[in-house]
Amino acid sequence: MIAEIPTSITKIFESALSRMGTNLPKHWAEQKTKFLIAYSGGKDSSILVLFFKYLKETYHIQTPTLFYLSHGIRSIEKEEKELLQFVQSTGFPYFFVKKKSQNLLLN
Repeated sequence: MIAEIPTSITKIFESALSRMGTNLPKHWAEQKTKFLIAYSGGKDSSILVLFFKYLKETYHIQTPTLFYLSHGIRSIEKEEKELLQFVQSTGFPYFFVKKKSQNLLLN
């Protein structure tokens, strides 16, 4: 699993939630809202995954499912190996799809 979220990032999440309110995450938890996160491996989607980990731990929302799609346009096997390791480290269910060879890895 991902090691503990760094305190500096947790403070950013808490600051964002204090501005927008905690009603929405509480509502998601009560309604058992399901989430599918499109994960690209970039900074934006990586921080989004960490935010959902925070929401899960703090507000007990449903475990999100992660989805990664490799279009197979260019060979980035080393990077994809690292992305897969990150996705697996979350403990979240995931779909890691490589379109070029139609490989589908499920957890």
